[in-house]
Amino acid sequence: MNLDPARQLARMVGQLPDFPVVPAYQRMLWRIRAMLLRRAIGVACGDDVRVDGRFYYPAGLKLQLGKGVRVKRDVRAGWEPGHAPGAELLIGAGTEVLSESRLDCTGGIRVGERSHIGRRATIYTHRHLLDRRDVPALDAPIETAPVTIGDDVMLYSEVVVLPGVTIGDGAVVAVRAVVSDDVPPFAVVGGMPARVIRERT
Repeated sequence: MNLDPARQLARMVGQLPDFPVVPAYQRMLWRIRAMLLRRAIGVACGDDVRVDGRFYYPAGLKLQLGKGVRVKRDVRAGWEPGHAPGAELLIGAGTEVLSESRLDCTGGIRVGERSHIGRRATIYTHRHLLDRRDVPALDAPIETAPVTIGDDVMLYSEVVVLPGVTIGDGAVVAVRAVVSDDVPPFAVVGGMPARVIRERT
């Protein structure tokens, strides 16, 4: 059982409804949520962090939100229990994580500054090794590998990033792409699996 009262209070305040049409109320909610996050165990939170409702992260996760980070509604960070010695979510200053994104932090996720994680994006940092027929799928060993996303990266909606991928500074990943290999800096990629389409000029 998690006994971190600040985290529990942050979760409760996270259930309060957001009302962006009432700016004073919304600013107050953002301030309270950030204040409680700063007091939670293992969490570092910069100035002007804005976290919308129903942001979930598991107890024990190393969580760092840089100055001006924006986390939209229903973002969930998690890990594979028993396989997460390096579980962390580090988000650089000015980055936005849009609604309903799913972040598997088992192997660790690092996102640079002023990047954009699109709506319903999914980032995986672990996989089940299913090569052997004699091992049932649910008993298969788990392999972890961190994901690194650079500065000024744009991941559009519903992108899937697989374990071990590094996405270079300034890269752009098209809607619904599946990123299974590293993406060079300033490349524009798309498809399943993602391939370089062109470079930013």
